[in-house]
Order: sequence, then structure tokens, then C-alpha cells
Amino acid sequence: MKIAPRKFLLRRYEPHDREAVRQICCETADCGEPMDRWFPDREIFADLLMRYYTDWEPASLWVAVAEGRVVGYLAACHNTRRYRRLMAFWIVPTTVLKALLRGVLWHPKVRAFLRANCSIGFRGQRIPLKKYPAHLHVNLRRSYRGLHIGQLLAEQWLHHARETGIRGVHAGVNADNANGCRFFEAMGFQALFRQPRMRLPKSGRTQETVIYGLDSS
Repeated sequence: MKIAPRKFLLRRYEPHDREAVRQICCETADCGEPMDRWFPDREIFADLLMRYYTDWEPASLWVAVAEGRVVGYLAACHNTRRYRRLMAFWIVPTTVLKALLRGVLWHPKVRAFLRANCSIGFRGQRIPLKKYPAHLHVNLRRSYRGLHIGQLLAEQWLHHARETGIRGVHAGVNADNANGCRFFEAMGFQALFRQPRMRLPKSGRTQETVIYGLDSS
């Protein structure tokens, strides 16, 4: 049985947390497992997934600290439309350029992934952003899961969201991630729909994302 640390702190992100947050992102991105089996460059991967939150909306990023180190985080965005604009016109283009300069796009793992997923594109239903304008995701180091730290992070952020008048929030969870799905359902989120996430290069099987929504008003 896991035993919770005697003391852990939930607080807003600070600039010196950046590397720890990026590391946790890479260690947990594949249903709680490291992403290295299908993407070879952690710096590029962390840029794509975490740069918006650390560089453009750090006030909506919370961390959990235990035993002197960051053990988990909640990354959130109040305005998903703004997030999409910045991703499309700044973060993705500059990261792709960086990947080209580092030679990442020619790596066999990346080429196999792109070949397997080029037909998925933007298929799937549109998230009703009028009702669920914000979004969030939570990641914890493996040894700190099951201790309700993720729940406390989510409750802390949802309290802040209600205070600031955010109408609703959505989250996407890999359908294969049973623990992740149970987490959001226990928090009161409702499954809205499923959509294609990515196709695994070796098996050809398409993973799906479950989109959850919560009225936080």
C-alpha cells in the first residue's frame, strides 16, 4: 500500500520549476509511461506539449512538491481558442524548425509515426468551447500516483476557476488510460465523445481520446 508523504505542498508554478515539469511531461505522456518508444527527442516533445503553459500562461500552472522536488503538475488554459492560435502560428512552427535543425524529423521513429498518422488529420467532433472554454491536464510521477495529489491539484484549480468566472473546462484522456478516465469521472467530469488520437506505427491500431467536460460555474 502506498503511503502519502508527510508533507506536500500545492503551489503555483515558478520559473525554476520549468525543467521538472517538462521532465514529468515526457515521463508520463504515454498513458502514464515515457514517450520515448515512439518519439526520440524529449526537448522537442516538451516544447510541443508544455511550452504554452510555462511560457504563455504560467499563472494557470500548479505544481505539487514533496520531499523537496516537484512530483506533479496541473497545466490549464482559460481560453482554448487563444491556446490554439498560439500553437498554430507560433509554437508549432518554431518547434518544427527546431526539430529540423536537430534532425529529429528524419529519425526512423518519427517518420514511422508521421506515416501512420498522416491520414487522421483533424477528424473528430468539435469541442463546444462556448460551454467548455478552458482545458486542463494532470500528470504525476509514478511513485506519487494513487495518493490523491492529482485530485487536490484539480480541486485547487477548479476553485480558482469558479472564483474567476470560468464557465466550463474540458480535458482529453487516452481511452486506454483507465486510471485517467476514472480520475476525471470521479471529479464529476462527463464524457462528451471520443475522437481519434493517433495510430500506433507497429500495430496499426488507432488510439482514441475521450473528451470530458465539466460545468465549473
